[in-house]
Amino acid sequence: MAGPEATLAPQPVSDVDPKPLAELPLFTLHDLLWLFYLYPLRLLAAILPRWCLYAIGKLSDPIIQFQARHRKASAALWIARVCDTTPALAERIARRSLSNKAVRYLDQLVLLRPSAAKMLRCTSIDGIQHLESALALGRGVILLAGHFCANRVAVRYLASHGHPVLSVHNRRPSNKCEGRLGRQFLQPRSIRLQSLAFPDHVYIQDPNCSLSILQRLRAGGLAVIHADGRGRTKVVEHLFLGRPWPVPAGIFEIVRLSGCAVVPMLCLGRSDGFRIRFDPMLDLDRAPSRDAFLSANLPCFLSAVERQIIQNPEEWILWNHQF
Repeated sequence: MAGPEATLAPQPVSDVDPKPLAELPLFTLHDLLWLFYLYPLRLLAAILPRWCLYAIGKLSDPIIQFQARHRKASAALWIARVCDTTPALAERIARRSLSNKAVRYLDQLVLLRPSAAKMLRCTSIDGIQHLESALALGRGVILLAGHFCANRVAVRYLASHGHPVLSVHNRRPSNKCEGRLGRQFLQPRSIRLQSLAFPDHVYIQDPNCSLSILQRLRAGGLAVIHADGRGRTKVVEHLFLGRPWPVPAGIFEIVRLSGCAVVPMLCLGRSDGFRIRFDPMLDLDRAPSRDAFLSANLPCFLSAVERQIIQNPEEWILWNHQF
């Protein structure tokens, strides 16, 4: 669980790429997988039935697993320690997490279809009363989430059922597996594809990002924030799943200034069968200053997501991420 130590003053972290472009290889296996996804598979997804997309994903899984073999080995050690499990089970969790991440991107292709709203099959929504109670306060709601497989389909499903959710995305996600082809050509197109699948979004790099979130909250609306997002500017370092984690500090100031409610949300599954759970509103300490508010509430935010991850480790997609 989250440790008590935190660097309370927001610290600037460089937002430059980890390696200069000239030091990257021309392309990597990861780039070739993305090239296949962004072009032939994306075009085929417009006509193929969903089961066929999943079948292609299953056929591609051995290549994905091979490409990430070193990351999986490192992830398994982390998983075994955090989840207090055997090495064999930790390896299985790392493997399944990687497969689920691929399913997440296949579901993004489903969301690009005009008929996407009719294709999303939600099997259950638990704790909806917690969301309704938070909305009734009239100050907006932050949906606090981790990076789980079904987040994207759940957000689209909620929007189609009267609960539009503002998503917060990263226009320049870190990727140590990319080559020059990936960084210069494929990543911008991947981000563009994501923006088409989720038009109701704001980027953390946008100058008006915080203002857009505040406006949505002050209108009594919803915004989803990933507590496990690793910030690159104005961060607070805190233990998360036993590791130092650079947590974006801006969300705490947004919550303090808006007085909004914070409701943990968990989304599991895939587009042909997913479930959503809302937990009770977090009991926030409404401290008057930025640092006091951050100190009082940061452990609560992270602990809520840590519990979800430990209970559903195969569905958390960041175990294998190479930061």
